[in-house]
Amino acid sequence: MRPILIALGIVAALAVGWVAFKDGIYASWLGQGEREAVEPDYALEDDWLERPAEAPPGGWASPWGIDVVILAPFPTTPQPAGLLTASSDVIKNDFDGFMDEAGLSSELSSVVYAPSYRAPSPALGKRMRDEASALAAADVAAAVSRYASADNRKRGVLIVAAPGTEALLEGALSALPADEDFRQRFGGVMLPADMDVAEWMEVAGPCSDGVDACVVSTGLDASKPFRRFLLPSLPRPRLVYSDDGTLANTIDERADTLSVWLEENLPKPAEPFDTWAAEEVVDVAPIRRPNSERDISGERGN
Repeated sequence: MRPILIALGIVAALAVGWVAFKDGIYASWLGQGEREAVEPDYALEDDWLERPAEAPPGGWASPWGIDVVILAPFPTTPQPAGLLTASSDVIKNDFDGFMDEAGLSSELSSVVYAPSYRAPSPALGKRMRDEASALAAADVAAAVSRYASADNRKRGVLIVAAPGTEALLEGALSALPADEDFRQRFGGVMLPADMDVAEWMEVAGPCSDGVDACVVSTGLDASKPFRRFLLPSLPRPRLVYSDDGTLANTIDERADTLSVWLEENLPKPAEPFDTWAAEEVVDVAPIRRPNSERDISGERGN
Protein backbone atom coordinates (compact mmCIF):
# COMPACT_ATOMS: atom_id res chain seq x y z
CA MET A 1 0.00 0.00 0.00
CA ARG A 2 2.80 2.39 0.93
CA PRO A 3 4.56 2.14 -2.50
CA ILE A 4 1.25 2.91 -4.21
CA LEU A 5 0.73 6.02 -2.12
CA ILE A 6 4.28 7.16 -2.84
CA ALA A 7 3.75 6.62 -6.56
CA LEU A 8 0.47 8.54 -6.48
CA GLY A 9 2.18 11.36 -4.60
CA ILE A 10 4.93 11.56 -7.21
CA VAL A 11 2.37 11.63 -10.04
CA ALA A 12 0.37 14.36 -8.29
CA ALA A 13 3.53 16.43 -7.72
CA LEU A 14 4.51 16.08 -11.36
CA ALA A 15 1.01 17.08 -12.48
CA VAL A 16 1.00 20.16 -10.23
CA GLY A 17 4.46 21.11 -11.46
CA TRP A 18 3.42 20.70 -15.08
CA VAL A 19 0.30 22.84 -14.63
CA ALA A 20 2.35 25.52 -12.86
CA PHE A 21 5.19 25.63 -15.36
CA LYS A 22 3.76 24.33 -18.66
CA ASP A 23 3.14 27.80 -20.14
CA GLY A 24 6.65 28.98 -19.34
CA ILE A 25 8.14 25.78 -20.75
CA TYR A 26 6.12 26.19 -23.95
CA ALA A 27 7.21 29.84 -24.36
CA SER A 28 10.83 28.84 -23.77
CA TRP A 29 10.52 26.05 -26.31
CA LEU A 30 9.28 28.58 -28.90
CA GLY A 31 12.40 30.63 -28.22
CA GLN A 32 13.17 34.32 -28.72
CA GLY A 33 12.26 36.20 -31.85
CA GLU A 34 13.44 39.54 -33.18
CA ARG A 35 13.09 42.46 -30.78
CA GLU A 36 13.22 45.01 -33.62
CA ALA A 37 11.30 45.11 -36.89
CA VAL A 38 11.58 47.25 -40.01
CA GLU A 39 9.22 50.21 -40.01
CA PRO A 40 6.45 49.60 -42.57
CA ASP A 41 6.23 51.68 -45.74
CA TYR A 42 2.57 52.10 -46.60
CA ALA A 43 3.39 53.10 -50.16
CA LEU A 44 4.17 49.39 -50.63
CA GLU A 45 1.56 46.71 -51.21
CA ASP A 46 3.31 44.25 -48.86
CA ASP A 47 2.60 46.38 -45.79
CA TRP A 48 -1.16 46.24 -46.30
CA LEU A 49 -3.25 43.22 -45.42
CA GLU A 50 -5.83 44.31 -47.96
CA ARG A 51 -5.98 47.22 -50.39
CA PRO A 52 -7.63 47.55 -53.82
CA ALA A 53 -5.32 46.65 -56.69
CA GLU A 54 -6.44 49.77 -58.59
CA ALA A 55 -7.60 53.09 -57.20
CA PRO A 56 -11.43 53.12 -57.03
CA PRO A 57 -13.37 56.07 -58.51
CA GLY A 58 -13.05 59.20 -56.40
CA GLY A 59 -15.83 61.19 -54.78
CA TRP A 60 -16.38 63.07 -58.04
CA ALA A 61 -17.88 59.88 -59.54
CA SER A 62 -21.43 58.62 -58.97
CA PRO A 63 -22.50 56.86 -56.87
CA TRP A 64 -20.28 58.36 -54.18
CA GLY A 65 -17.75 55.69 -53.24
CA ILE A 66 -17.21 54.52 -49.65
CA ASP A 67 -14.09 52.87 -48.22
CA VAL A 68 -14.03 50.58 -45.18
CA VAL A 69 -10.86 50.64 -43.08
CA ILE A 70 -10.61 47.40 -41.09
CA LEU A 71 -8.31 47.26 -38.06
CA ALA A 72 -6.99 43.70 -37.95
CA PRO A 73 -6.68 41.89 -34.62
CA PHE A 74 -3.29 41.09 -33.14
CA PRO A 75 -1.98 37.71 -34.33
CA THR A 76 -2.43 34.71 -32.04
CA THR A 77 -0.59 32.01 -33.99
CA PRO A 78 2.23 30.72 -31.72
CA GLN A 79 5.53 32.41 -32.54
CA PRO A 80 8.82 33.05 -30.73
CA ALA A 81 8.65 35.96 -28.30
CA GLY A 82 9.41 39.14 -30.23
CA LEU A 83 8.11 41.44 -32.95
CA LEU A 84 6.59 40.41 -36.26
CA THR A 85 7.19 42.61 -39.30
CA ALA A 86 4.22 44.18 -41.06
CA SER A 87 4.87 42.01 -44.11
CA SER A 88 4.87 38.80 -42.02
CA ASP A 89 2.93 35.88 -43.47
CA VAL A 90 1.78 35.05 -39.93
CA ILE A 91 -0.11 38.35 -39.65
CA LYS A 92 -1.57 37.95 -43.12
CA ASN A 93 -2.72 34.38 -42.44
CA ASP A 94 -4.29 35.36 -39.13
CA PHE A 95 -6.07 38.25 -40.84
CA ASP A 96 -7.44 35.94 -43.53
CA GLY A 97 -8.72 33.63 -40.80
CA PHE A 98 -10.36 36.54 -39.00
CA MET A 99 -12.08 37.72 -42.18
CA ASP A 100 -13.39 34.20 -42.84
CA GLU A 101 -14.69 33.69 -39.30
CA ALA A 102 -16.28 37.15 -39.22
CA GLY A 103 -18.05 36.50 -42.53
CA LEU A 104 -16.28 39.36 -44.31
CA SER A 105 -14.19 37.50 -46.91
CA SER A 106 -16.97 36.70 -49.35
CA GLU A 107 -20.00 38.69 -48.20
CA LEU A 108 -18.60 42.23 -47.86
CA SER A 109 -18.96 44.22 -51.08
CA SER A 110 -17.36 47.50 -49.90
CA VAL A 111 -13.84 48.59 -50.85
CA VAL A 112 -11.54 47.51 -48.01
CA TYR A 113 -8.27 48.96 -46.71
CA ALA A 114 -6.61 46.98 -43.90
CA PRO A 115 -3.17 48.16 -42.76
CA SER A 116 -0.68 45.69 -41.37
CA TYR A 117 1.69 46.72 -38.58
CA ARG A 118 4.62 45.56 -36.48
CA ALA A 119 2.84 43.13 -34.18
CA PRO A 120 3.74 41.58 -30.84
CA SER A 121 4.14 37.82 -30.78
CA PRO A 122 1.53 36.09 -28.59
CA ALA A 123 4.43 34.73 -26.51
CA LEU A 124 5.46 38.19 -25.25
CA GLY A 125 4.81 39.04 -21.61
CA LYS A 126 2.56 41.93 -20.58
CA ARG A 127 5.21 44.67 -20.30
CA MET A 128 6.79 43.99 -23.67
CA ARG A 129 3.37 43.39 -25.23
CA ASP A 130 2.23 46.85 -24.08
CA GLU A 131 5.33 48.42 -25.62
CA ALA A 132 4.83 46.51 -28.87
CA SER A 133 1.13 47.45 -28.95
CA ALA A 134 2.07 51.13 -28.74
CA LEU A 135 4.41 50.60 -31.69
CA ALA A 136 1.62 48.90 -33.64
CA ALA A 137 -0.71 51.82 -32.88
CA ALA A 138 1.86 54.26 -34.26
CA ASP A 139 2.12 52.15 -37.43
CA VAL A 140 -1.65 52.16 -37.90
CA ALA A 141 -1.72 55.93 -37.39
CA ALA A 142 0.90 56.29 -40.14
CA ALA A 143 -1.11 54.01 -42.43
CA VAL A 144 -4.35 55.95 -41.91
CA SER A 145 -2.52 59.23 -42.46
CA ARG A 146 -1.12 57.88 -45.73
CA TYR A 147 -4.57 56.63 -46.74
CA ALA A 148 -6.22 59.99 -46.00
CA SER A 149 -3.65 61.96 -47.99
CA ALA A 150 -2.97 59.63 -50.92
CA ASP A 151 -5.72 57.01 -51.26
CA ASN A 152 -8.99 58.49 -50.03
CA ARG A 153 -9.64 60.65 -53.10
CA LYS A 154 -12.64 62.43 -51.52
CA ARG A 155 -14.46 59.15 -50.90
CA GLY A 156 -16.51 58.41 -47.78
CA VAL A 157 -14.91 56.21 -45.14
CA LEU A 158 -15.96 53.93 -42.27
CA ILE A 159 -13.69 52.31 -39.66
CA VAL A 160 -14.40 48.77 -38.45
CA ALA A 161 -12.46 47.62 -35.37
CA ALA A 162 -11.78 43.98 -34.55
CA PRO A 163 -11.91 42.68 -30.96
CA GLY A 164 -8.91 43.64 -28.86
CA THR A 165 -7.79 46.51 -31.10
CA GLU A 166 -8.33 49.42 -28.69
CA ALA A 167 -4.74 50.66 -29.09
CA LEU A 168 -4.94 50.45 -32.88
CA LEU A 169 -8.27 52.30 -32.94
CA GLU A 170 -6.85 55.16 -30.90
CA GLY A 171 -3.97 55.41 -33.35
CA ALA A 172 -6.28 55.35 -36.38
CA LEU A 173 -8.65 58.00 -35.01
CA SER A 174 -5.76 60.30 -34.05
CA ALA A 175 -4.61 60.33 -37.69
CA LEU A 176 -7.94 61.30 -39.28
CA PRO A 177 -8.21 64.82 -40.74
CA ALA A 178 -10.20 67.28 -38.63
CA ASP A 179 -11.51 69.53 -41.42
CA GLU A 180 -15.24 69.79 -42.10
CA ASP A 181 -14.91 68.44 -45.63
CA PHE A 182 -13.50 65.13 -44.41
CA ARG A 183 -15.73 64.88 -41.35
CA GLN A 184 -18.84 65.09 -43.52
CA ARG A 185 -17.50 62.10 -45.44
CA PHE A 186 -16.54 60.17 -42.29
CA GLY A 187 -19.18 57.58 -41.49
CA GLY A 188 -17.91 56.86 -37.99
CA VAL A 189 -16.67 53.76 -36.19
CA MET A 190 -18.17 50.28 -35.93
CA LEU A 191 -17.04 48.56 -32.74
CA PRO A 192 -16.91 44.88 -31.74
CA ALA A 193 -19.17 43.66 -28.98
CA ASP A 194 -16.44 43.90 -26.30
CA MET A 195 -15.94 47.68 -26.65
CA ASP A 196 -18.16 50.23 -24.91
CA VAL A 197 -19.74 52.69 -27.35
CA ALA A 198 -19.94 55.49 -24.77
CA GLU A 199 -16.18 55.39 -24.13
CA TRP A 200 -15.41 56.04 -27.81
CA MET A 201 -17.84 58.82 -28.66
CA GLU A 202 -15.47 61.65 -27.76
CA VAL A 203 -12.40 59.89 -29.15
CA ALA A 204 -14.06 59.33 -32.52
CA GLY A 205 -14.88 63.02 -32.93
CA PRO A 206 -17.50 64.47 -35.28
CA CYS A 207 -18.76 62.51 -38.22
CA SER A 208 -21.13 62.87 -41.17
CA ASP A 209 -24.72 64.07 -40.78
CA GLY A 210 -25.55 61.14 -43.05
CA VAL A 211 -25.32 58.58 -40.20
CA ASP A 212 -27.40 58.38 -37.03
CA ALA A 213 -24.46 57.90 -34.65
CA CYS A 214 -20.71 58.30 -34.97
CA VAL A 215 -20.00 55.14 -32.97
CA VAL A 216 -22.09 51.96 -33.14
CA SER A 217 -21.70 48.42 -31.84
CA THR A 218 -21.79 45.25 -33.94
CA GLY A 219 -22.17 41.56 -33.18
CA LEU A 220 -18.47 40.94 -33.89
CA ASP A 221 -17.01 38.98 -30.97
CA ALA A 222 -14.02 36.87 -29.97
CA SER A 223 -13.73 33.87 -27.68
CA LYS A 224 -11.08 31.42 -26.59
CA PRO A 225 -11.48 27.95 -28.08
CA PHE A 226 -11.98 25.03 -25.74
CA ARG A 227 -8.64 24.04 -24.32
CA ARG A 228 -7.63 21.02 -22.34
CA PHE A 229 -6.49 22.02 -18.88
CA LEU A 230 -3.15 20.24 -19.14
CA LEU A 231 -2.16 21.71 -22.53
CA PRO A 232 0.19 24.72 -22.56
CA SER A 233 -0.90 28.18 -23.72
CA LEU A 234 0.67 31.57 -24.36
CA PRO A 235 0.04 34.98 -22.71
CA ARG A 236 -2.17 35.80 -25.68
CA PRO A 237 -4.06 32.60 -26.56
CA ARG A 238 -5.62 31.74 -29.87
CA LEU A 239 -8.99 33.39 -30.46
CA VAL A 240 -12.03 32.40 -32.48
CA TYR A 241 -14.02 35.23 -34.10
CA SER A 242 -17.74 35.21 -34.74
CA ASP A 243 -20.67 37.51 -35.47
CA ASP A 244 -24.42 37.25 -35.48
CA GLY A 245 -24.49 36.61 -39.22
CA THR A 246 -25.27 40.22 -40.16
CA LEU A 247 -21.89 41.98 -39.92
CA ALA A 248 -21.12 42.21 -43.65
CA ASN A 249 -24.65 43.40 -44.45
CA THR A 250 -24.55 45.92 -41.60
CA ILE A 251 -21.30 47.41 -42.92
CA ASP A 252 -22.56 47.53 -46.52
CA GLU A 253 -25.88 49.09 -45.45
CA ARG A 254 -24.11 51.82 -43.48
CA ALA A 255 -21.83 52.47 -46.46
CA ASP A 256 -24.82 52.65 -48.82
CA THR A 257 -26.66 55.05 -46.48
CA LEU A 258 -23.64 57.34 -46.33
CA SER A 259 -23.17 57.19 -50.10
CA VAL A 260 -26.77 58.21 -50.80
CA TRP A 261 -26.60 61.07 -48.29
CA LEU A 262 -23.36 62.38 -49.80
CA GLU A 263 -24.86 62.29 -53.31
CA GLU A 264 -27.93 64.20 -52.20
CA ASN A 265 -26.37 66.75 -49.83
CA LEU A 266 -22.77 67.58 -50.73
CA PRO A 267 -21.48 69.28 -53.88
CA LYS A 268 -19.37 67.01 -56.01
CA PRO A 269 -15.62 67.65 -55.66
CA ALA A 270 -13.71 68.56 -58.79
CA GLU A 271 -11.81 65.71 -60.37
CA PRO A 272 -8.05 66.33 -60.04
CA PHE A 273 -6.24 67.06 -63.29
CA ASP A 274 -3.83 64.15 -62.89
CA THR A 275 -6.62 61.54 -62.97
CA TRP A 276 -7.54 62.24 -66.58
CA ALA A 277 -4.68 64.22 -68.12
CA ALA A 278 -2.77 61.07 -69.06
CA GLU A 279 -5.77 59.84 -71.02
CA GLU A 280 -6.30 63.05 -72.96
CA VAL A 281 -4.58 63.71 -76.26
CA VAL A 282 -3.93 67.40 -76.75
CA ASP A 283 -3.13 68.71 -80.25
CA VAL A 284 -0.56 71.49 -80.19
CA ALA A 285 -0.20 73.78 -83.16
CA PRO A 286 3.34 73.75 -84.58
CA ILE A 287 5.59 76.65 -83.59
CA ARG A 288 7.90 77.99 -86.27
CA ARG A 289 10.47 80.77 -86.36
CA PRO A 290 9.79 83.57 -88.82
CA ASN A 291 10.75 82.63 -92.39
CA SER A 292 11.30 78.98 -91.34
CA GLU A 293 9.32 75.81 -91.95
CA ARG A 294 10.92 73.87 -89.05
CA ASP A 295 8.67 73.05 -86.09
CA ILE A 296 10.48 74.03 -82.86
CA SER A 297 7.64 73.36 -80.40
CA GLY A 298 9.40 70.33 -78.91
CA GLU A 299 12.89 71.78 -78.62
CA ARG A 300 14.40 72.25 -75.15
CA GLY A 301 14.08 75.77 -73.79
CA ASN A 302 11.22 76.79 -76.13
